[in-house]
Amino acid sequence: LAELRTKKVAQACPLCRAELPPGLDGLFDLAYRVTKRIHGMVDRGEVAWAALPAAEQEEMDEVEAMYTEAAAQGHSSAAINLGNLLQNVRKDFDGAEAAYRAAIAADPGHANAHNNLGLLLKNVRKDFDGAEAAYRAAIAADPGHANAHNNLGLLLKNVRKDFDGAEAAYR
Repeated sequence: LAELRTKKVAQACPLCRAELPPGLDGLFDLAYRVTKRIHGMVDRGEVAWAALPAAEQEEMDEVEAMYTEAAAQGHSSAAINLGNLLQNVRKDFDGAEAAYRAAIAADPGHANAHNNLGLLLKNVRKDFDGAEAAYRAAIAADPGHANAHNNLGLLLKNVRKDFDGAEAAYR
């Protein structure tokens, strides 16, 4: 199936002519589109995450399942989005941490995964050493990752009282 997709062959099984399943990127894209649509509804004040109507709640349950499936197969962006969903919507911090760590395992150079893990460790776990290490890993993966520099600077300034280190992170 993967070979058929790479060659842009018709999206049907050559044996039974059934539509091909979406594959990892298709699964991620579908989940992402639904997430963005519902996120837009929340941003416009039409619904609230804490009180989604039944139809949208069912869609978000499906989104979670799609991200989980794609993440289990090594799709790092799906793992990050799953972590964001679990942390910010479901308030499942253990699941979010596991998802961010899965994203890092799938792609050690994914700066956003390191940065998001750092935020969770700092704000939820109060694990400042772990958060600092995560921010530094994000910066090592992408030296231009502004959020990681800012988050490291905030941690150094407010927690460590290392003002020189914070200034260097900000710069």
